[in-house]
Amino acid sequence: MKKLLLAILVAVTFVNSICYSQDLKEKVLSKVTELKEETKVKALIAGLWKGDEELFTVALGESMTMVPATEDMHFRIGGVSETFLGTLLMVLVDKGMIDLNDKISNWMPDLLAADSVTIGMLMKNTGGYKDYVYNDEFVNLAISQPFREFTPEEIIEYSVEDGKLNFFPGTDSKYSHTEFTILEQVLIRALGRSMPELYSEYIFKPLGLNNTGYMTSPELPFPVLHSFSKDRDIYEDATYWNPSWTGGSGPLYSNILDLGKWGPIFGKGKLLSEESFKVLTGRYKNVGNPDIYFASGFLVTEGWYMQNPSFNGFSGSFGYNPDGEYTLIVYSTIAEDSKAGVKAFDIFKELIEIITPGTKLNF
Repeated sequence: MKKLLLAILVAVTFVNSICYSQDLKEKVLSKVTELKEETKVKALIAGLWKGDEELFTVALGESMTMVPATEDMHFRIGGVSETFLGTLLMVLVDKGMIDLNDKISNWMPDLLAADSVTIGMLMKNTGGYKDYVYNDEFVNLAISQPFREFTPEEIIEYSVEDGKLNFFPGTDSKYSHTEFTILEQVLIRALGRSMPELYSEYIFKPLGLNNTGYMTSPELPFPVLHSFSKDRDIYEDATYWNPSWTGGSGPLYSNILDLGKWGPIFGKGKLLSEESFKVLTGRYKNVGNPDIYFASGFLVTEGWYMQNPSFNGFSGSFGYNPDGEYTLIVYSTIAEDSKAGVKAFDIFKELIEIITPGTKLNF
């Protein structure tokens, strides 16, 4: 009798779970469609997963005039690349190939403060290096010459040219594209391998992420989601603007299907030891606010790990909720008459209030 009751309880729980997932899918999908019309974005690609189960993926609007957006289209993922970089670094740590406590002066001895900065600090953005994207000279050059190639050395120089840091290494945390660019250079020099090789061997190939890759040029694989920008005070196609200006922060492309696979792999640390996953998701020596902090290329707050890139006309949001095992991804492009300031993150914030009720992101 007890076995029968247990079997009935399991069956009821399973059915309830299916019903809840179906109801959630319908609510979120309906909201996505509503927000697509409300925000007047040109294209909106979104997906929701629970664990490895895809609840839905959807592509709305147009990539270009008369060319519908589709779920298999590739786009530049911007800062979501940092979730891959942090995981890759910890894979290398688990393999004994990298030590987070090593000073970066071992490989970049001439860099400002290199004797005081460790590899682990770079991953946590506690090295103190200024973010080059706030350098006016750099910004003006990147906007006026969107097809220009920036080398990692140029990018780093914009950060350190005045010989000053934001703060002494290890004492604070502040997001910096510079530190991810330096981190990539350290890995290349320490291991004698290129970043495309490292990503391919330890992430892309083992996971079968065949639609994800490292951008070594402005090209994107077919089919492509086209992006558009008003950064230069005109509405123009920005799809093939040179991505090199993002350095180590945004070098990857992907599509919604591969990112959906990546969500639970990243969010549960499936490639990592338990200790390395704790390091990946934790704060650097308790620096910063425990309620909202920058972990290792992603923000941790309100029960979500998230990133919200905006890059060469592509706007995105990527989030993983450990408690519910939800992965939510939204990418959008603007139309000529899109509402000012519309980004995928605005849509993302409304959707997570449905997925995890009571969650509200006030930033």
